[in-house]
Amino acid sequence: MEIGFKSGRIVSIGTAVPDYSSRQDTILEFMQEEYRDADASRKLKVLFHQSGINTRHSAIPDFSGSGERQLFPQTHELPVVSERMEVFRQKALPLAVKAVANAFEKIETNIADFGITHLITVTCTGLYAPGIDADLLLELGLPADTFRTSLNFLGCNAAFPAMKIADSIVKSHSDARVLVVCVELCTLHFQPKSNSDNLLSNTIFGDGAAAVIMVSDDLAVDRNLKGFNLQGFCPLLLKKGKDLMGWNITPVNFEMILDAGIPEFLGNELEQLMVLVTEKLHLTQDSIDHWAVHPGGKKILETIQRKLNMQNNELGCSYDVLRNFGNMSSPTVLFVLNEIFKSNPKNGETILVMGFGPGISIETASMVCHGFV
Repeated sequence: MEIGFKSGRIVSIGTAVPDYSSRQDTILEFMQEEYRDADASRKLKVLFHQSGINTRHSAIPDFSGSGERQLFPQTHELPVVSERMEVFRQKALPLAVKAVANAFEKIETNIADFGITHLITVTCTGLYAPGIDADLLLELGLPADTFRTSLNFLGCNAAFPAMKIADSIVKSHSDARVLVVCVELCTLHFQPKSNSDNLLSNTIFGDGAAAVIMVSDDLAVDRNLKGFNLQGFCPLLLKKGKDLMGWNITPVNFEMILDAGIPEFLGNELEQLMVLVTEKLHLTQDSIDHWAVHPGGKKILETIQRKLNMQNNELGCSYDVLRNFGNMSSPTVLFVLNEIFKSNPKNGETILVMGFGPGISIETASMVCHGFV
């Protein structure tokens, strides 16, 4: 590390999923019943079979096969946005708290003793005011003057700007202790619409939350906390792909735009991206020890592997998260980072974190492992 270079360190990553866990074949049965369309059912069956996902989680019981319904009645009437947002208000907060508790358990302390000075919340699947940032501050018992801000509607790679803000804070205030919380309830926005975007999104999205505790490198050393030191960020906005991914707010739901051509589109931009990563983050592909790639879908991971001529199991953590949880939007890449954290990487090893979101935007971050054996 350069003399005088300051960095933020991620010292803990907590994860949480809702209680309703369903295998893909069970979710498929629910969706085929809701679609009531033979052609759509056939397409869904193919997509589900090719998804690379075994299990997804939901904040509601509707997809679980138990017969219990909270949001989608068996009369097939679709709930409107206000009904979906009410469920979000009920379910998002306890899931976020669960992720925060998990993060503090891992560093064997509690939030009161550790102290949090800054709170950053992230979501694109539910909006209300006062928002989840205010609710979380109260629920966690944080001081009323805690700095708080929210990042909303930025999609699957929203954890990156949240980490950028946290990193800037701890670089400016060496005693700052920043909590970043991403929580998404994607399954609340289900609708049985037969276009390719909805069929694909209904195949891959699940619910989840992740919490990151970030402090300055100096504070981490003082408290003997291992973690990932942030070295830099490299964003890339691909304006020509802006129509391929996004959200539309309709009277019924937040409708996902998810074009089937996204994997190949991203693959064609990887060469340009890796040039920027080398220039701005000073990483070559050979110098990257761990890849934390957002598993937006199986085809995205397969395309990255093919285009970058990856060998062995470089994307193993991404495939594991996809298999066990699906795509949970913003928390997902943090689940992947958590898998790397749990693997006890070697001190000094490098990590390239990569995510994809509306724009289309590709976000990358460079991290170095510190304090590990």
